[in-house]
Amino acid sequence: MVRSLPKCRHMAPMLGMAALAATAVAAVPVHAAITNGFSNPGNWTFNSNSASSTNGVPAMSGGDLTLTSASIGESSSAWYGTPQDVSDSWTATFTWQWSGTTNPADGFMFALQNQGLTAIGGGGGYKGYQISGSTGITPSYGVGVENFGTGNANNVSVGLNGVIVTGGNDVAGSTLNVNTDTNPINFTVSYIKPANELYVSGVDATNSANSFSYVYTGNSGNLAPSFNSQTQAGGSTAYVGFTGATGGLNEEQDFTNFNFTTNATPAMPANYQSSAYLGTARTPIAFTSGSFNQDVVVENSATLTTNGAVPTSVATPVGLNSNALYESGLSIGGTLQSGGLPVSHQFVSQGDANTTFQFQKYTNTNNVLRLTSANSGAADPTSPSGTMTLATPTAFSTLAILALSGNGNPTGMGTVTLNFANGKSVTTDFYAPDWFTNIINGVTPDGNYYGVALSGYGRIYLAGSSVNALPTFPDMYETALNLSHLGINSTGGYVDASSYGALDSLTFNMPSNTGETNIFAVSGSAIAATPEPSSVGLLVGGALASVMLLRRRTSARTGC
Repeated sequence: MVRSLPKCRHMAPMLGMAALAATAVAAVPVHAAITNGFSNPGNWTFNSNSASSTNGVPAMSGGDLTLTSASIGESSSAWYGTPQDVSDSWTATFTWQWSGTTNPADGFMFALQNQGLTAIGGGGGYKGYQISGSTGITPSYGVGVENFGTGNANNVSVGLNGVIVTGGNDVAGSTLNVNTDTNPINFTVSYIKPANELYVSGVDATNSANSFSYVYTGNSGNLAPSFNSQTQAGGSTAYVGFTGATGGLNEEQDFTNFNFTTNATPAMPANYQSSAYLGTARTPIAFTSGSFNQDVVVENSATLTTNGAVPTSVATPVGLNSNALYESGLSIGGTLQSGGLPVSHQFVSQGDANTTFQFQKYTNTNNVLRLTSANSGAADPTSPSGTMTLATPTAFSTLAILALSGNGNPTGMGTVTLNFANGKSVTTDFYAPDWFTNIINGVTPDGNYYGVALSGYGRIYLAGSSVNALPTFPDMYETALNLSHLGINSTGGYVDASSYGALDSLTFNMPSNTGETNIFAVSGSAIAATPEPSSVGLLVGGALASVMLLRRRTSARTGC
């Protein structure tokens, strides 16, 4: 006798969900790709102005795209006819070679756009992408090379909505000159979705020692990434292709080996790191009082008279010019002054909306760690290095350093050694240029992002009690460190106590060719300790037991 199985009412919706899941999986689109993209001219649409059309460019033959000829006044574009998926990470590779002259101009853009297959911009430095006096190709974005002039990584062009913009950072250092080094050059261009970054590298095909790498995070005035491929391109798919131009000077530009793959990222330089960590919130870290050795801030409670000297007991100068900082709300001779450091002692970094810094007290207390060189002229003893000790040793995933230098230089790279409670240490670099440098952002040789954290707050001339430098200067700089990139505390958001664990102190060494460096504050993203294995076992075991008990009770009621 065959007994029929009991009907289980809860199985029907489960089967329905499984069917829906199968349907959803089947509906996922296949990522588009272009392989050996110049093999079939019929896949492309070519556009030209009158000059380039007269000279027979753009043209494609034998796997070679000739975008401009060695003639003046040309602008051209070439677009692959099938839109590509740009909603995910993608990578494009191609080889570029210029020829025909000893003074080349002007260059090219690799672009992604939704204006259409007839999109083309102007000649000369607009590189077939931008248009003089009006919007160029839009919506769009891309990168390329402007090789009129010296030609190096700094000549990488970034295009957004038909306008060639500045911004971005030379990641790995530039050893490639696109005008003088041997052609051809192999390019890799990628959009890295988790970090919202646009990355480009170029390598001399005949000498790999000549190369550059460059990253664009989408906002030249802010450390935090804000670039999004799908938004910038105007859709989840976009036409991909090339634009180029000549001007008063010229060059033939040839492209080969074009490939485009979605959901792929390139091999990065050794010191490259994603800027995604900048999106992590950083809050002020408390240090012991002995971590600070100078008072460089005039508090707003000080009684000052016009042209009267500020007492040395109130503040000491930054650098050699008898200027210091002052608190907002300061009056001189009964007149309230504009500018100044925040009365609250806290502020959110201008260059990184996720970092909050906190100054030490301004009144009769040391509020900076000052490092001085032998030629600083400072009254305090010469000490090119110094240590800040945490009030409570803590493990962090990221750190942000607030610093500036007086009588410094625009390069301004010092070193900081992270000392851990278990005796281990790691050294990296930080940025502390002269307080009148006004460089917006960049990446250190170790791959740490930096930018202006506070700008235009003014300074006070101590010898005569007068405020100056408003509204543009001075600047304080933030350097954001990703400890995972440095091999520290990188175990899925928990502290690996056997590796580094809690940070105990930071030892700073000032940049070379600098009079003095002032460290004002450090903020960080604290991370949790690894849960005890026994606790994890109890939690998991208890959860499994509860599930099994519920299953037995359900089976008893339903017969399933």
